[in-house]
Amino acid sequence: MFNPSDEHGQFVTLLAHDSCPALQVLQLPDINGNRFVKTSTQHETSTAIASKLFNLIIIDLNLNGFGLVSVAKSTGCINYDTPIIALLDKVDASQRRYLVAAGFDDCLLKPLTADNLDEVIKLWRGNDVLASSFNATQILLAKCKNNHDLVLALYKRFFEELPLQISCIEEALKAGQYNLAFDATHKLNGAAIICCLRHIEEPATALEKCLIQKKHDLTEGYFSILQQRINTFINHRQSILDYLDKC
Repeated sequence: MFNPSDEHGQFVTLLAHDSCPALQVLQLPDINGNRFVKTSTQHETSTAIASKLFNLIIIDLNLNGFGLVSVAKSTGCINYDTPIIALLDKVDASQRRYLVAAGFDDCLLKPLTADNLDEVIKLWRGNDVLASSFNATQILLAKCKNNHDLVLALYKRFFEELPLQISCIEEALKAGQYNLAFDATHKLNGAAIICCLRHIEEPATALEKCLIQKKHDLTEGYFSILQQRINTFINHRQSILDYLDKC
């Protein structure tokens, strides 16, 4: 299937936001290989979703967001597998679960700014995760005095353990077993640090701190970021191992 990010290396985001004179983000230029298609009505957004493949879709719930996510997730829609972020005024844990059940992959709070828009694109841009992983292997190779076999063994073991570790964290959080969630996160984070994987280390560290400080209402958001980065990392498993073989 044609991927818009293949076109001159661009990552194309559909930004559907209810008309708002104060929303400066709509005036943003396309930067760093990221291109924005902006819509401000339900009809414009529905037409865009049905006719063009995007790398990421951000939908303001005020534009009948639940109806639009249903369009995207309908059988045969070109954006069926595209990550969709809900843009809303406020959110709590129960509402986040409701959004995910409706088809959204995550949520983002208003006001939408250049900084938080940049962060969410970095999070969901798979090619950035791959580039970061390649850079991590080079750093680890240097630390291990170019011992390819050792680095390859470390990465293979990490790939094998990740699914079980992230599942353990998720189950512990859902059960309110926060000490167990911390232990599992700490173990995962330790392996990420050893493998020089900063893009995994960062959300894991944030989740650890959140659990230490008993800010349990924030854990779901940090876990969501960690889970997404790990899933993207695992999806690139073969590319990363092939890259190591050729180093």
